[in-house]
Amino acid sequence: MNNQYQLIKDVHPGDVGWTVKVTIAEKSPARTAKKSSKKYQNIILMDSEGSTVQATLYDHNIIAFQDELIQGKTYLISNALVKLTNLEYRSQSGDTQWTISGKTRIQQVDENNSALLLTAYNFIDFEDLENHMDTNTDISIIGMVIDTRPKRMIQTRSGNQCQVQDIILVNKRLETIILTMWENFVDNECNYICENLAKKPVIIAKHLKVSSFNGVSLSTKANSSFFIDGPFDIVEHFKTWAKKNAETLNNIMSEKCYLHLTPSKISLPNKSKYTDIKNIQGLQKTQRFFWIKGKAFVKVLNQPFWYMSCDNCNKVSGANCGDIYQCVYCKYPNSKAAPRAKVYLQLMDSTGYINATAIGEPAESFLLCNANTLMNHSVSNPDSNIIDLIRLATEEEKTFYIKAIQQNEEATEFKYELLFVLGSDSTVTAGNQQSKDKGKSPRVEDEQSQQMDSKDVTPPPAKRSLFQTPETPLPTKKKTEIAETVKRRSEDTCDKDLLQLILGSAKNYGDNGNLPADITPNKFIVDNCKNIYFASHETTAISASWCLMLLASHPEWQARARAEVLEIYGLRFSTADTLRSLKTNSLCDTTPFLRQHVTFYSHKVS
Repeated sequence: MNNQYQLIKDVHPGDVGWTVKVTIAEKSPARTAKKSSKKYQNIILMDSEGSTVQATLYDHNIIAFQDELIQGKTYLISNALVKLTNLEYRSQSGDTQWTISGKTRIQQVDENNSALLLTAYNFIDFEDLENHMDTNTDISIIGMVIDTRPKRMIQTRSGNQCQVQDIILVNKRLETIILTMWENFVDNECNYICENLAKKPVIIAKHLKVSSFNGVSLSTKANSSFFIDGPFDIVEHFKTWAKKNAETLNNIMSEKCYLHLTPSKISLPNKSKYTDIKNIQGLQKTQRFFWIKGKAFVKVLNQPFWYMSCDNCNKVSGANCGDIYQCVYCKYPNSKAAPRAKVYLQLMDSTGYINATAIGEPAESFLLCNANTLMNHSVSNPDSNIIDLIRLATEEEKTFYIKAIQQNEEATEFKYELLFVLGSDSTVTAGNQQSKDKGKSPRVEDEQSQQMDSKDVTPPPAKRSLFQTPETPLPTKKKTEIAETVKRRSEDTCDKDLLQLILGSAKNYGDNGNLPADITPNKFIVDNCKNIYFASHETTAISASWCLMLLASHPEWQARARAEVLEIYGLRFSTADTLRSLKTNSLCDTTPFLRQHVTFYSHKVS
């Protein structure tokens, strides 16, 4: 460094004639002061030793220096006003703070200090974000934007409406996470991202927070800062990796599994993090989120277990299911009305109980029933008993993650919302379930990431719906397994079976151009395999269950069937060839598979 330039630590209040060479490390959006109408903008300056200082611009100076002070660029700065920082902010920005005004002299220097800037970042891997959930920890991440969701308006607890937008980030392990951008970030960073989405921009973000909304998600703070496709080697490595894995990334984007529940996993907490229900009342003022271990019960049966909602903001809607409309809450013009599960529960442990509301996936997880099923039941069978459809209680002790909600500052009563339901030995997982070495650094330069750069990556299994149906998208890994089986069987010369017939139909339809434009031969094969699996599984399972239920309902026929089995086989099990000897069992059902189940049941009972 030239001797005429001083370091940040050498500049004190009252000094004159100094010049410091600094790089703009962070640049927060302009915002309005809480106690006045004055606008201000904070930027973080970094010198060659990595020391930083906060500089502030006020009112008209924000616009005046908008194009002159660019994040990532290096400048010579002199004649800024230097003053001591208030004690309440000193731990965050150091002992001094600079004010940049029209009197400040600024000259850009043609230098690339990107390597120096990255030293200020401690990137957190997506898989480790749950450890910082609902805390005040500042998070730094790097990720590639693969999708965005529509802008929406939300109402804060203070009654103000704020504009937000979600962007979907992916890392090199092909884990995805939702980052919610607030207010100014929507008009600036989000607009740029949407315009360049096809290029899959890479963002480096600092000062984010981790929330428990929609699984584990990220959210901006007032002082968050972003580099979008910044001048860093780490960004170029990410771009190269994306080109090598373009097909896999496109599959993730087309299936949109990340919209149901974001990665990464939610693990059981340490014992020290659990709170007894009796102690929650005294902690609500200082703590909003609690882990509790206990049981849950549905006490009120005449409650509505679902409501119609906007699929963009989840607010209540008066539209019919499937209708496209403009939501009065989020203002999105193409909102789609969709059912959403909701249940009022009583959570209980050995110390007491509280009432809580579960909405969306937590409600489905507890009830073991999805929103569509609840809606169809209430519409088609309004007089039938809901007990036949849902689980009212469980004797199994589970772990619950709840949020205490205070309606306003004057309210003394709190409501509780159930955010997660975890079994005693399980984790809620939507991302990669493979083990990970916690000691490894998530930086791109490490050995593990370099290996990922050099080869294609198989994506982790996506979060499955509560009820898998033939219409439910299969995870990419399962599709790959089916495709490999199909390829192997297509080369066999064995006698034709059902799969061979499907392969032949796919080839004939494809060659003759009879398949719809959006159906490829591979998709034709996978869809048929799914339909056959579900049809055969459900038919057999239901028939077997019905047969055994009838035997239990008619003890005299059960006794006759058991006597015949014992007479013919004794304690030996039957085979497919010997089932013809069973006359009484043949009356129960004519399919050998079910007769064999009856035989097994008879042996077991005897």
